[in-house]
Amino acid sequence: MATSQAAEESRERLVALVLLLQSASRQNPLTQDVIVRELLVDEPRESRAPRRIPAYQGSEVAVRQKFERDKARIRDLGFQIETLDLGGGSVGYWIEPDSATAPKIDFTEDEERVVRLALRFCGFGAPGAFSLFNEGPAGDGGLSFSNYYTPLVRALRLQRAVRFDYRSTSEKVRVVDPLSIGVFEGAAYLIARVHGSSAIKGYRVTRMTSMPTVLDVAFEADAPTREAAAAWRPEFARPLEPTQIVVETSEDYATLLCRQFPGATLATTSAGIAEVELAFDSPRDALRFVLDAGERLRLRAPKSLRQELADWLRHVNRATAPDLSGITFNQSSPNDSLGQTLRLLHAVYQSAQGLRISDLAHRFSMDPAMVRRVMDRLVTFEPMGGAYGFPAHVVKECDDWDDEANDDSLYTVEYFDRDGHHEPAPLYWRDLFEVNIALREAARLYDDPALSSAIAKIEDAVDGFVRVETAHEWLLDELRDAIEASEQIKITYTSSESEQSETRVIEPRELRVLNGHAYVRAFCTTRGDWRTFRVDRIGAILAKSPVAAERAVDPVVNWLTEVGEGGDEVVVVIEPGLRWLFEPLPNAQWRALQDGRLAVAFRVRDERFLDHLMLRAGAGAVVATPGFAKAGRALAARIAERL
Repeated sequence: MATSQAAEESRERLVALVLLLQSASRQNPLTQDVIVRELLVDEPRESRAPRRIPAYQGSEVAVRQKFERDKARIRDLGFQIETLDLGGGSVGYWIEPDSATAPKIDFTEDEERVVRLALRFCGFGAPGAFSLFNEGPAGDGGLSFSNYYTPLVRALRLQRAVRFDYRSTSEKVRVVDPLSIGVFEGAAYLIARVHGSSAIKGYRVTRMTSMPTVLDVAFEADAPTREAAAAWRPEFARPLEPTQIVVETSEDYATLLCRQFPGATLATTSAGIAEVELAFDSPRDALRFVLDAGERLRLRAPKSLRQELADWLRHVNRATAPDLSGITFNQSSPNDSLGQTLRLLHAVYQSAQGLRISDLAHRFSMDPAMVRRVMDRLVTFEPMGGAYGFPAHVVKECDDWDDEANDDSLYTVEYFDRDGHHEPAPLYWRDLFEVNIALREAARLYDDPALSSAIAKIEDAVDGFVRVETAHEWLLDELRDAIEASEQIKITYTSSESEQSETRVIEPRELRVLNGHAYVRAFCTTRGDWRTFRVDRIGAILAKSPVAAERAVDPVVNWLTEVGEGGDEVVVVIEPGLRWLFEPLPNAQWRALQDGRLAVAFRVRDERFLDHLMLRAGAGAVVATPGFAKAGRALAARIAERL
């Protein structure tokens, strides 16, 4: 009970502080003394009229420590708390209205329709924009959710420098002039000029280790600088000469490679073996390609890459593993309660008709009792009077006030125009970023004018900040048509483990995008079960016919990230530079270790998946879970025998 009360008190205090600082300004900031003296919250107990108590209580040292922790937790959600020296040792605080929330964008009915569709297509998770536009719970995740997008997009809009901690081979503080955000095969990069220089670099958002801070330093970028930023790609430091490689494989897999890598050339030897020549920007890219292919091909040239591959294979999953009993993972972030409350609040802001407890519980996959507790606190929210008021107030409506505790209450919002405050914007900057990405991904599949007009409205609000590059899937249109027409199709397909294609007959039901690749969920009549197919591994559509039979409902709801929901838990310890490889794993949990390495826990349904993952990781990773301690070693040995 004490822990529950402390959590409720912390939740309300943090929300009160966020909204309060948003109501302050540079001209009328709030000092810590004023906040500590006057900020009131409801006593954490069940009552229709709870007693009002000070939000900060205890000794001067305890109060100051709690206030500093609260500020840090607020900053971790993307809010930038501004400070002003008022003299005499006093500091004023406020949050600029646009530091986290974006200008209100009025989508038409058609535009909101395509936004809903696009977010479902990309599968953004519950913490992001999905919950503001769709009535059901979010499904599989697409682009990695991050609060870091909020200050990054704001910095791009304002053309101001930004500072953040960043880990590549080591962790350093970076100060850069942001030019755009690029999304390459599902991974987001901030493309920026190193402040005070002409160097253009890309910074992977998931490798930022501190909340980016928007500095009060404006910058300008000329046309050549912006052209250089537009040309940037991951691993952009290209050699003068590309790396040419030659591989042997089956005819089916060779055909697939030629389709996936434009410019590849195919030849057949006198012995009837298919040889493919490919060009890569760097030896590292070439090595990564060979490792991804696994046993499906044999590297023939160049000799230097064969030697590098042999050395790589000797070190797969051979590092020293720490004692698993000493590794623990936090089940939830300390900011969850604040972020959860603000998401509920913004969902009500977004809904013109309001939302009921059942609506919010379904949309956010929450216990209805928790929704009621959180929303009822927001209804009674009056932390401070006087000059500091809120632009909106949550109103509760009951169908049966006599049974309020069990009523499916409706929550709406009442707006005030107070001291220049206007309606609070329901979208964070990161939400606009997610919507923009989703719309651009959906535009690959759907030809709808509303997609273009919605993108134009977002880009106008943020001055064109994003570009998306994904793998080209040439059958997307045909698959979409088959879904809409309820058709059964015969395809050739090369799985992720095989070098031979096979014929399948499938009934496609849904298309989704994950990590830059499109996937189709279908009932496979060849296997008699539901299966997921990666679109760029489909070789051809051989025939079409109407679906002839009713199928049982797909038993897997989040089919795209099913790997993250079942199977055995595995803990892998990696060097920080390998984080990019494990980041896309659904539902992964992370922990920094004292020796500088990272531990990542995730679930594995098929041991072959773990074998290939450890093969790609090489010497920088080791499995700490005893039952999987040899993962990848046998696979590496088989490949080495073929060199």
